[in-house]
Amino acid sequence: MAQAAYKDEVLQVERKGIEHIADAERHGRPASVFTLWLGANVEMATVVTGTLGVVLYGLNFWQASLAFVIGTVLGASVLALLSTFGPRLGVPQLVMSRRAFGFFGNFGPGILNIVAGIGWFAVNSVLGAFALAHLLGAPYWLGTVLMVVMQGVVAVYGYNLIHSIERYLSILLVLIFLAVSVYVVGHMKTGIAFDPKAPLAFGGVTGGFVATVGIAFAYMAGWMAFASDYTRYLPQSTPGGRVFGAAFLGNVIGGVWPGLLGVALASMAPAVVGAGTATVAGPVAMVTQILPGTLATILLLGVVVGTLTANVLNIYSAALSSLVVTLPLRRWMAAVGIGILGGLLTLLGKDNFAGNLQNFLFLLAYWITPWAAIVAIDELVFARRQGDAGAVFYDRSRTFGLGVVAWLVGILASVPFFDQAYYTGPFASAHPHWGDVSYWVSLVVASLVFIALRALFGPSAAGVARTRA
Repeated sequence: MAQAAYKDEVLQVERKGIEHIADAERHGRPASVFTLWLGANVEMATVVTGTLGVVLYGLNFWQASLAFVIGTVLGASVLALLSTFGPRLGVPQLVMSRRAFGFFGNFGPGILNIVAGIGWFAVNSVLGAFALAHLLGAPYWLGTVLMVVMQGVVAVYGYNLIHSIERYLSILLVLIFLAVSVYVVGHMKTGIAFDPKAPLAFGGVTGGFVATVGIAFAYMAGWMAFASDYTRYLPQSTPGGRVFGAAFLGNVIGGVWPGLLGVALASMAPAVVGAGTATVAGPVAMVTQILPGTLATILLLGVVVGTLTANVLNIYSAALSSLVVTLPLRRWMAAVGIGILGGLLTLLGKDNFAGNLQNFLFLLAYWITPWAAIVAIDELVFARRQGDAGAVFYDRSRTFGLGVVAWLVGILASVPFFDQAYYTGPFASAHPHWGDVSYWVSLVVASLVFIALRALFGPSAAGVARTRA
């Protein structure tokens, strides 16, 4: 009864962890899904991601812009689809994948999602901490501490406060980015040519285009394992089309707009942007060097706010994943721990920001893409034949599901296509003009293997939920 009172209470700490959300506790509208994803994406990390097509791969303005739009739309489509499962099933995204992966088989994606949440927290906090320190005239470590505390408090309060914060701060971010966009549109240079001397331009225009599509897709993929975490309280009767549309538009507008702003900034001063993104100070220094004083200060405020709106999701969802892998913690305790770990990583992540961001994005796509494909297929193709699947999400006797096999096979099949600083596969090495297509390979292979295994072994081997007495 006490938990039902949570409903729309913003300043009440959410008591739920990864339990199913009963009908009496459901509330909210799809519009909050739109503002949540808009607020989470209209931030500096998205801007920096947009610069990579020009800075790293040497693409011209139009090539980098088109590639970024394609990758964002593809990624947002998958994320929006996964978001529709929240109202229907009432559980977090990583709990949902237990049906295909099994209770313990799901530990692999769960642990990786914790790592992803901490990594994203650090990526964003590097920017926010330096911007805050710059605005306050304080040292970087103090900026980091302040950012960690602000973000941690919101994540501890949970679902309702997160949606409320995103709703209001997204308006502020839109106004800030509108002001910056007006200036940038008047000064951007769309006539820049392909730069064969860019650090990763050896794949030519085609390789750089494919890689930029992949980076934009991977940026969206970083949110995929969080999707239904922020829709699971919506009433079960909420139309799936409205949830899809809200999540899709929030991510496309929130992703494409700052991303293209990054492309434009890179076209205005590629040398400044290229040099700037190499260090923690870089993206902030890039802003202060390219934009006039007052506008630069306004955008730095936007960097701080955008870091908050993005990172509360990273802490909250990573905390839920820690419960999925059965760490003996309460949700709020896990959120505090994630914040501390992310803060420590932020203090260490000062160098080679652009390169580290690119590698981090690809690493996310390597495991999330085949995972998302399996979860989507399991829900859309097989779940409706299985009847009520509620028990399956919490049944420890279902140790491993067929999804684990399909996921691992998909990842292994994609290894020859890896193309990044840590490892370049034989196919990518021999065909640099193809770029990094590993995530598409893993998506197709994992999907086909999962469908084939279900056809061969049937629902019992897949760990389909059974009605308990």
